[in-house]
Amino acid sequence: MRKTIQALSLILFTAFFALATYRLPDWLPADLYLRIDPLLGLNALLASREMIGRVLWSLILIGATITVGRFFCAYVCPLGASIDFLDFLLFRKSKRPGLKTDSRLRRWKYFLLIVIIAAAVTGVSLAYLLDPIALLTRFYTLVLYPLTVTVVNLLLDLLRPLSQGLGWVNLAHLHYPQPVYYMTALTLAIFGAVIALNRFAPRFWCRYLCPLGALLSLISPLGVFKRRVSGECNRCMVCRNGCPMGAIGEDPFIAGAADCIQCRECALICPQKAISFPASFPGVREVSGLDLSRRGFVYSVGGGLTLGFLSLRTPFTSLQGRRKLIRPPGALPETAFLRTCIRCGECMKSCVTNTLQPSLWESGFSGLWTPKLELRMAACEPNCNVCGKVCPTQAIRSLSMEEKTHAKIGTAVLRKEMCLVWAQNKMCLICDEICPYNAIVFRPVEGYRRPVVIASRCNGCGYCEQRCPVRGESAIVVAPDGEIRLAEGSYIREAKKLQLEFKPDPGDDKYLLEESGFKVEQGEKEEKSVPADKPIPGKPKGFL
Repeated sequence: MRKTIQALSLILFTAFFALATYRLPDWLPADLYLRIDPLLGLNALLASREMIGRVLWSLILIGATITVGRFFCAYVCPLGASIDFLDFLLFRKSKRPGLKTDSRLRRWKYFLLIVIIAAAVTGVSLAYLLDPIALLTRFYTLVLYPLTVTVVNLLLDLLRPLSQGLGWVNLAHLHYPQPVYYMTALTLAIFGAVIALNRFAPRFWCRYLCPLGALLSLISPLGVFKRRVSGECNRCMVCRNGCPMGAIGEDPFIAGAADCIQCRECALICPQKAISFPASFPGVREVSGLDLSRRGFVYSVGGGLTLGFLSLRTPFTSLQGRRKLIRPPGALPETAFLRTCIRCGECMKSCVTNTLQPSLWESGFSGLWTPKLELRMAACEPNCNVCGKVCPTQAIRSLSMEEKTHAKIGTAVLRKEMCLVWAQNKMCLICDEICPYNAIVFRPVEGYRRPVVIASRCNGCGYCEQRCPVRGESAIVVAPDGEIRLAEGSYIREAKKLQLEFKPDPGDDKYLLEESGFKVEQGEKEEKSVPADKPIPGKPKGFL
């Protein structure tokens, strides 16, 4: 029964992940598993120092744990299901050496939980490093999703001759865009380490390192269902050997209430059928049985505060304002964004153009794995607002399409020394033609027609940077200059206040070039006095 529920939970998690790019009903969020995670919610609340409505979903899991016990780890957790499945495939025939320091290792998950909470108090988010839901979502996004698309496209290529022969036109031409991401190897190495630790003990991660499990174990003794052993027990110790969490000690009549995950494996394998889980109220000893040394607690608090302090003052921090870093439209102001983002990767997977990529050191240690736009790779699609819808902590605000259009993420800047028109007087119209907001126009400058950017029309979508034909770095790049990032309020009103205008390109500036190129005749007057944000009457020679 437990394995069936685990499989269904993992399938549901995978289905939500697969549907994150597409529209789901408002009552069924694609980031449901991330929302019900109390560790991510608590971390976001403490780090941002603000109330976040979506994290209130975690009260469902907290309430269920108080009522039933620590069932989430045994039945619902998708990482726990993945660990059990891969453990069965890789280590079921292995003889594990056993760990003599089991009792001391069990404290580590509590120490890590304290470090995460202490760092969050300083305004630094660290939960993403070890939280199981965020870790698995990131693995799905950066590793499993690109690999799956590759395999599917290979299968389609193999079936293409058959599809063409049978006249299945749609299948014959079907091909899915291949997503690629930075830091894939590092993400794979971390997930591989979590699985490899099972070589030493079943569910090593869950037993000794998982901070979410530590948080749930603090309240699980309040649950009404308790393990009870009747007098028929003959101390065969089968239950102890079969417990996936090693929660049963030398005495089979006693099991750690905090470590028990309500899997009921011991009751199933007991030859005497002496184990049951009746409803009963917890005793004082069961509730207060947490074994933590005072020194370890002090060290954990001090370590978390120190790590948070140093994270905000690394050598990379001073470079934050000097590096080009474009955040998704609707992202909170940078400080609040770094505190609230849980680095789950859900926004990166949902991005239809694959422009969202994980950051490395661009925003310091505290910005690891946060999303940024890689506009040379792909532009931000104007008709997409999915990233805000799937963000579980609203580090990226969920905006309507009109609000998202006015959420200016930067301004295009021309590098004249690299531009084919400015530097070499070659005929190139790509940036002007591709701009969806008519923010790039050609104007006569010193006797030649040159592309210029109208900043009040540019919202930083990046189509110009992506399509620029210059090899290597683009001759036109989007810089975060003029970006609008609001924690609350309307982007439309803010854009109007700044006199910005983002309207679709009417298409009335399309033209063909004559052989005369971009040079303006000597007898033709250059209209230098016309402001840059107003159309120029008349067209220089070369336009039809």
